Parts: sequence; structure tokens; C-alpha cells
Amino acid sequence: MKYIIFILATLSLVGCATREPVINTVIQRVEVPIAVPCKVAVPAKPDLNFDKLTVEQDIFDKTKSVLADRKLTQGYETELLAALNSCIK
Repeated sequence: MKYIIFILATLSLVGCATREPVINTVIQRVEVPIAVPCKVAVPAKPDLNFDKLTVEQDIFDKTKSVLADRKLTQGYETELLAALNSCIK
């Protein structure tokens, strides 16, 4: 009886010692977005001439001021987009 237990114990230990464990190391790159504070100053809103007009002024004066303010508004939008794009990238 002692021999049978000894043989079974020996066989079980021999079975564990025959192979080395296989260790596979896989390196994976995971891109995680990180919040970065935006340090760009917001451009100042332009002082538009159309806001200074009165109700009594005719349509021609109003049209001239709107056309003149168009370039200012386009420049302001360009500055805003540049500030936004610098914060996104």
C-alpha cells in the first residue's frame, strides 16, 4: 500500500516537472486621450458700426455699415477658428 501511494505521488510530481510554463509577453500600444487645458486667449469682439446706427438712418447708411462690418466679422471668425484649432490639436 505504501508503494502505491509512493508511486502515485512520484508520477504526479514527474508530470509537473516535464514542461516549463510558456510565457508570452505581448506589448500593446493603447492611445488614451488626455485632457490638456487650452491656454489661448479669446480674441476681443470687434466694435461693429451697425450696432451704433439709429432707427432714423436710411437703408443706404445701414447697408454701407453692414458691408464695412463684414470684413471685421470675417477677421474675428478667423481668429476664433485659429484659437479653437490650436486648442484641439
